[in-house]
Amino acid sequence: MIMPYLRFNGNCEEAFNFYAKCFGGEVVHLTRRDNNPENKVMHATVNLTETGSISGSDTDGPLPGKYEILVLFKTRAEVENVFAKLSECATEISRFKPHPPPDDAGGGAYVTDKYGYTWFLCV
Repeated sequence: MIMPYLRFNGNCEEAFNFYAKCFGGEVVHLTRRDNNPENKVMHATVNLTETGSISGSDTDGPLPGKYEILVLFKTRAEVENVFAKLSECATEISRFKPHPPPDDAGGGAYVTDKYGYTWFLCV
């Protein structure tokens, strides 16, 4: 299994709660440094789909380079539903477009969320 690990600058918990809301998932793990509720997130995991999750934490240093996260769905309706939720305060948006031939069976949409991560939502 490959699981993306995302870094945040003090807003990891907020971001993971947002992602859980967008995907209909849940935050399944969240620990803080020294187990102090006032401290930054040391490690968190959110389940986004039946088979997919992401993990992450807050960092004290600079954030690493940009990522593009691919999420596969069964239907275009699922793509458009999650796209609409992730688009809240988004900076870049490409609505659903069919894949060009010869791969014309599906399509996808891009959105860079308010935390700076780009999601490629695909069917």
